[in-house]
Amino acid sequence: MSTVSPIAYLEADFAGEVKQFSLDPGGILHIGRSDRNDLVLNNDLTSRSHAMLQDSGGGLFYISDLGSRNGTFVNGARISAPVILRPGDQIRIGYQEFTFHQTAPIDYSAAETADDLNSTNVVFAQSLITVLVADIRDFTVLSQRIDAAKLSQVAGAFFREAGKALQDQGAWAQKYIGDAVMAVWIHKRSEPDPRDLLKVLEGLLKLSQIAAGLQTQFGLEWPVSFGAAINTGWASVGNAGSIAFADYTALGETVNRAFRLESSTREIFRDIAIGQSTHDFLTRAAPIDEHFTPVTVQLKGYDEPVMAYAADLASLPPLIARFTCS
Repeated sequence: MSTVSPIAYLEADFAGEVKQFSLDPGGILHIGRSDRNDLVLNNDLTSRSHAMLQDSGGGLFYISDLGSRNGTFVNGARISAPVILRPGDQIRIGYQEFTFHQTAPIDYSAAETADDLNSTNVVFAQSLITVLVADIRDFTVLSQRIDAAKLSQVAGAFFREAGKALQDQGAWAQKYIGDAVMAVWIHKRSEPDPRDLLKVLEGLLKLSQIAAGLQTQFGLEWPVSFGAAINTGWASVGNAGSIAFADYTALGETVNRAFRLESSTREIFRDIAIGQSTHDFLTRAAPIDEHFTPVTVQLKGYDEPVMAYAADLASLPPLIARFTCS
């Protein structure tokens, strides 16, 4: 029985054993310390989500650093923007070195030159994601009640602790937009692993606990509350940046709907709203309908009302417990 050699692959020596890691056409290879990656490197110089290789089409493969602490190196140079790989290129991530191989003939004459990497780069691929959006409510009112210095401390503490909590729960990327935070989880398959969805719920619970603690921490007269939304679907994920600034993000209707769902929580007077697809994936893993109420909401920018599912933050602990036991 013959085997077909991969068109492109990484090769590395692991303690005297040479291993190959195939790169699928049109696919993405995530590299990092977390076991959620396709290629797991268990060393202290590797970040949880460290780097990503992807086929940009036409047989060209790019490597991008995902904002890692210790960097990704190609032929000895640290990269901070997507770089086209050529056969024989040496990649170093943490302590581990890889060699890039490509068996199919590729025309690199149309590829970007090194100088092109100084300009804006846009490298995206389609992935199934879950988006969490959390927004501090009545932030404007809060800013009128306390001085600017304390407001800065409150917001800084929330976002700082939120970043740690979301990273611990395996979020691929985070964005902070005004008084809102967006976190993205990338799923490896066409249906989320229940453990990934559990991490999203646990991340939201942690955010609610962080917000609840701000009143005591800063001696505020009123508690800090927030609304949140979770939505699952396909989106374009990757880097839109330059050699000086890499911006790893997700774009598309899935992300837009998550923000619109979060805004709807004010109108339905609930803390959390989840999209239809997230609800469907969750119910396949555990019975959740006793915690969520179906609601019809009119989202800004949408012609027709959409179905969503609403809950309060108090429902999160029993929901997570039910999810964990299922």
